[in-house]
Amino acid sequence: MIIRLFCALTILFTSLGSAADLGKEVIGRMQVQVYFATNGEPSIAGKALKKPSPAVEKKLKSLRRTSFKHYRVLGVDRQPVFRSYENWLTPLKPSEELLLSFEPRGKAQSGKMMLDLELWQSRKKIMKAGPTLEKGKPLYIFGPKWRGGRLLLAIELVELLQ
Repeated sequence: MIIRLFCALTILFTSLGSAADLGKEVIGRMQVQVYFATNGEPSIAGKALKKPSPAVEKKLKSLRRTSFKHYRVLGVDRQPVFRSYENWLTPLKPSEELLLSFEPRGKAQSGKMMLDLELWQSRKKIMKAGPTLEKGKPLYIFGPKWRGGRLLLAIELVELLQ
């Protein structure tokens, strides 16, 4: 009897250890783009930086609180969204100056995903929000002032696998 109990417990613990971690299941993909916006000389951010596409530049200029003449793309990152793990976007690779952490809240519904979103600068949390992102519709965040201009972040749910 003890041997049977021991065998049953061994089988149970072995099967639990080999079960897939559902929290690591990829349920979508997020992308963040960081733009440098300025009314001054845009080359101060770096001479090799590219202008955003005309459609993106038009969108950035149409935002209510922007009145900048020039925009440059500083960084881009795309990462998977795990079901129940904190995820990180590092758009200014290899620098750790600007980071975004995000974690889904609940199941995605109707092409939308609720998130816990945190913006980190120099390893300090500077913003926390709970937005609902819709696939293909970026969320724009006005970041910190930088080199006589301002950083703008476009956070987008680019793929939803549910």
